[in-house]
Amino acid sequence: MTVTLVNPRPEFAHRVRLHQPVGGSDEAVLAYRDVLAARVRLVTDSVTRIDTAGRGVTLASGDTRGYDDLIYAVGSHSAKPDVPGAAECAYPLATLEEARRLRAALDATPAAAPVTVVGAGATGIETAAELAEQGRTVTLVCGGVLGPNLHARARRSVARRLAALGVTVTDGAGLDGHGRRPRRRAARRRP
Repeated sequence: MTVTLVNPRPEFAHRVRLHQPVGGSDEAVLAYRDVLAARVRLVTDSVTRIDTAGRGVTLASGDTRGYDDLIYAVGSHSAKPDVPGAAECAYPLATLEEARRLRAALDATPAAAPVTVVGAGATGIETAAELAEQGRTVTLVCGGVLGPNLHARARRSVARRLAALGVTVTDGAGLDGHGRRPRRRAARRRP
């Protein structure tokens, strides 16, 4: 059996390691030629159309490829920010290209400038730690709990490590689009 892998770049990007190119500690990529079996052909391109009746795909280059079985595995992506100003001022971190853009932005920013990481899942935690290890002043804003997919003991361990690195961890749950907690209105009494 021959397998054809269609991918837009000739290297595999470790999504779970995107904090490393941001921090400059590793590129988080492997050349596919170094990891694919001999029976796997790499086509560096993107699929623009799937023809299920004809059992083929059309590529962005205009080429077509037939298939017996098709696995449609497009990966994951970050959510579009719905916080006012985020689209204009924040750097998403879900792809290798986004990690490289963020690294370039950090390189162009004074090392003493504070950095805020929003999102305290694995990528946010790792990114905050990586930047703090470089001596940057980092605030990590949680949308609720630090490391929501971690066991409570692991959360405590992560919190201790971040504190040792000087990362300020804040709970952003309930904040408005400007980082403020909405005012609570006093309940009116009915006569």
